[in-house]
Amino acid sequence: MNKDFKTEIFQVLKRYLNGFIESDIDMINSCIAYTLAHVGNDKVTMLKESPIDLEKLKQEKGWATSDNFEIDIVSVSEQKAHALIRNCRRIRKDGSLIEEASGFYAFQKTSGGWKIFAFSDITIPA
Repeated sequence: MNKDFKTEIFQVLKRYLNGFIESDIDMINSCIAYTLAHVGNDKVTMLKESPIDLEKLKQEKGWATSDNFEIDIVSVSEQKAHALIRNCRRIRKDGSLIEEASGFYAFQKTSGGWKIFAFSDITIPA
């Protein structure tokens, strides 16, 4: 596995996660190659733009921040990579747990660097 690619992918994931924490949709979008495939519970959805309204999502859940990211870059080739984020905790301002989340991310090498082109997430309420 190319260690430089692994480091680059790790940095993209950190930027992506910081985009959520900082409510910065531009930061999130800089990590994504649209059209983005989302593998849901019962279907795959192809997204041409982010479906997320970060402020609304945070208000609805009472979500203040996230922590405990266990990131594993599973496999990397010259053009594609797979990564996992496990056991992420979404937390309210008072420190109480909202839910835990894990996700699978597929990356492709683009002219603008590594970008997420597919993902699947699982959330488990507290």
